[in-house]
Amino acid sequence: MPIMLAPLGQKVKIVAISADDDVKKRLTDLGLAVGGYVTPLSSSGGNLVVDVLGARVAINRDIAMKIRVAAA
Repeated sequence: MPIMLAPLGQKVKIVAISADDDVKKRLTDLGLAVGGYVTPLSSSGGNLVVDVLGARVAINRDIAMKIRVAAA
């Protein structure tokens, strides 16, 4: 499921990222890599805020829809 649809406050595992290489690199630099765990915290104005390794990261809705996750 896209990370945008994951329950808020529930830790999930990133299983795939369907984006071009530049976007994948940027997400990896932010700690959002396949195999990693994140916790969606809030959704506002179409954007998503997630906890990644103790840091809060805001993700644009279009990018968030390209990040596939599964229950941890």
